[in-house]
Amino acid sequence: MAILDTKGGIHGKAGNVIYRRYRGMTIVQGQPKKFQQTEASRESSSEFGMSSSCGRIIREAFLPAYRDLYDGGMINRLSRTVYQCIRNSRSKGRGERDLHDGELGFLEGMEFNLHSRLSDCLKVKPAVRRNEQGQVLVSLPEINAQRDIVSPFKTEKIDRYRLRFMLVAFNFRQEFYEYVGVKDVEMGREERVAAQELLFEGEVPQGSLLILVASVSCLDYNDYELRYESMNTKEYSPAALIATYPSQDEAPAGYGEKRVDDDVREMKSSGRPQRVFDMLEYFGNDILREAMWPNGKKVPKKTKPRQRSKAAINDIASLNGKRVKF
Repeated sequence: MAILDTKGGIHGKAGNVIYRRYRGMTIVQGQPKKFQQTEASRESSSEFGMSSSCGRIIREAFLPAYRDLYDGGMINRLSRTVYQCIRNSRSKGRGERDLHDGELGFLEGMEFNLHSRLSDCLKVKPAVRRNEQGQVLVSLPEINAQRDIVSPFKTEKIDRYRLRFMLVAFNFRQEFYEYVGVKDVEMGREERVAAQELLFEGEVPQGSLLILVASVSCLDYNDYELRYESMNTKEYSPAALIATYPSQDEAPAGYGEKRVDDDVREMKSSGRPQRVFDMLEYFGNDILREAMWPNGKKVPKKTKPRQRSKAAINDIASLNGKRVKF
């Protein structure tokens, strides 16, 4: 039975029609019906589920860059973009492929907040490449803070700007991700910064694909806490994926588990934040196992129970990064 609430909205079921509210609008849709899925449709559905799972891990890893300040459509947009990467694999077909087999270039330019696109708020374009040693290198042209960084805040309210570049290695097959490095470039609101190169010297784990994010933050000095704090809001928080690199080799069995365990031991002995994380909420490998198992039988996932926390936003400065101030 459909119900008219006190605000004039209709929700519920009336015959074969369902009413629901979404973002202030009344949506009318037909009642879903059962249907027999074909093998192709089941494979496509499974791949989209894998894409959503990949997107969740990517969002979790880059949380210190966009700081949970994203637009309402970002989650679905990222899942669709990952799905596009996997669908355009040139090496494997449905039921066999994952993001490692996909065309990662579709991720480049993925914005976390369409209210403040990085391409609109940062008027210079970083150039990214890998050197002969396989290290990622970001080349920044000269930056005039007054001219090249756009924000809705009054200039006199801003003390500094921060450009953040964060490189993360993902190994979905061994279910871990690792922070390779973070580079922060800070400048005063009226300063000019000379052209420079930022080199990520951290070790790239075996069998891992690389994704680089860039973000812009406006900073205000807190006289009570004696530190700079971000002024970014839901309406202004420029962050986007700007470069990707596919995995170049396959890691041996047990490599990811050992890497996580080694990092935890070092973390406990040194007191630094965690750098290597288990993908506890990734189920893409389950999907592939089920797709390849004869007669459609499901295969239980073989995992070792673990405890770990997500990367803390305020701990990011200690992730083997470099901060450049002017």
